[in-house]
Amino acid sequence: MKYGLKSLLHAIMRNSGSAAWVVIGATVGMNLLMLMLPIYSLQIFDRVLTSRSVETLLYLTLIAVVLLSAYAFLESIRLKLLLRIGNRHQMAYEARVMDACIAQSARVSEPVQQPLKDLAIVRGFVSSPQGLVSLIDTPMALLFLIVVYLIHPLLGGAMLLGIVLMIIIAILTELATSRTVTRANNAGIQASSRATEIVEKAELIEAMGMRRVILDYWRRLNNESLHFASLSGDRIAINTAIGRWTRLILSIALTGLGGYLAINDRITIGGMIASSILMGRGLAPLESLIPFWRQLVGVRMSWQRMNEALARFPREEHAMALPSPTGQLQIEKVVYVPPGSDVPTLKGISFHVPKGVILGMVGPVSAGKSTLAKLICGVWKPYSGNVRLDNADVYPWSRIDFGRHVGYMPQSADLLSGTVRDNIARFSADAADADVVAAAQTAGVHDMILRLPKGYDTWVGTGGATLSGGFRQRVCLARAIFGNPKLIVLDEPSSNLDAAGEQALIQVLDTMRQRGSTLIVVTHQIPILKNADLIAVLLDGQLHRFGPRSEILVPAESATPLVAQA
Repeated sequence: MKYGLKSLLHAIMRNSGSAAWVVIGATVGMNLLMLMLPIYSLQIFDRVLTSRSVETLLYLTLIAVVLLSAYAFLESIRLKLLLRIGNRHQMAYEARVMDACIAQSARVSEPVQQPLKDLAIVRGFVSSPQGLVSLIDTPMALLFLIVVYLIHPLLGGAMLLGIVLMIIIAILTELATSRTVTRANNAGIQASSRATEIVEKAELIEAMGMRRVILDYWRRLNNESLHFASLSGDRIAINTAIGRWTRLILSIALTGLGGYLAINDRITIGGMIASSILMGRGLAPLESLIPFWRQLVGVRMSWQRMNEALARFPREEHAMALPSPTGQLQIEKVVYVPPGSDVPTLKGISFHVPKGVILGMVGPVSAGKSTLAKLICGVWKPYSGNVRLDNADVYPWSRIDFGRHVGYMPQSADLLSGTVRDNIARFSADAADADVVAAAQTAGVHDMILRLPKGYDTWVGTGGATLSGGFRQRVCLARAIFGNPKLIVLDEPSSNLDAAGEQALIQVLDTMRQRGSTLIVVTHQIPILKNADLIAVLLDGQLHRFGPRSEILVPAESATPLVAQA
């Protein structure tokens, strides 16, 4: 497996630096200190009880307390470092993972959060004392095996048999549960995603009386997850019981064998007790791995999904800053095929838009207008062909640099959780208040904002839920023109506007054109385009007509998009 546990361990070592080696060293030291318990028992039975020396007992006990204190000190260091290693690991990936979530969400047009959840699962595994530590502790069973073998080879052989049996049980657990755990996790992810979607669409569900049918739909997914989780849990429970039974039987066998050897004076009673303690300590990590296996499989799947998301949506951006564009737009034989489909939604579209003009894109539903708008903004990558702004491909253009030159207003006209000012300023902490106000005034929404309870500092909520649809759309328009970008793409900017809002929008288009911006306006409302310079008519993913407005739209005053016959 390309992104298995081995890959995860390599990444942890790479991201944590010396901290991981300190944890390994602390783990080895702690296991060495644990040898104190069998040695203490050995000395008590073989030396103190025979010599009846109280001084020897006191000194041995004092040494044991000191060593136990050192053990506790190393344990605290290990736990602290595990937390820091987990944090370092998350910080090494969180920006890339969030970038992949944004890229995937933009591409499939729905929220994608699973890679972030997977990163949190991996971090929890790294930071947890029962996670990464269990894997580090397991090889230390060989240390205790060697010590038991030194006490007596027969006892060492018995413990080796126990280790082999535990490893076999762990392998059987992997074979028996890997597939069911995978199916349980996948079903759980689907159920969780649907639950999030249901809550987000609660208003629609309540209004249309869909609560019961939607609940039944969600329960089917959730019950599938519970079914496979129970199935894997049952198998792990059986193997856990077998593992524990094996360890207990081996404990009895080892104690009995030690007793037999002691009777025949081949080892001392202290050696018998010490070997029993060592075997229990050596097999404990192996036994704990069996019930821990489901979590281990889940972590492995999370690591794999996270890396696949990173590999699936790489955005190789140019590091070199490009000159500020003038606004010339070139669409060159663009073909776009949606993810998971073989049918293109855009089929070889080409046209050129000079700087400082208004281009109206019209056409029926599903003609490909919104798709082309996203390609122009570099949100999606064409299957073939190029979208260029001043001859530079927009997709690999650095998003930070590109965003300074482009304004975009999506069809949904959503805002982000924050204040009105935050949204207009695109959450830039360095944005000047005067620039924010100027954008709002140009968009004709300044006076409306001043009437809010806290003006520009009013919190808009998720998606701008506290504002009306028309108000939200005008704030989105102010955000799109903030900073006077050279290219402005507006997707159905008048869908929620009243007559006054439409007139304000028309004024904004003229104002921004006078400032030298190139505007791409996707709309079904022809009056919005009464001052447009060019019109592009899209039909079934193809460019049906393109040219000056006077040649394409007849008549201009119509409220419906009447396209002149070719």
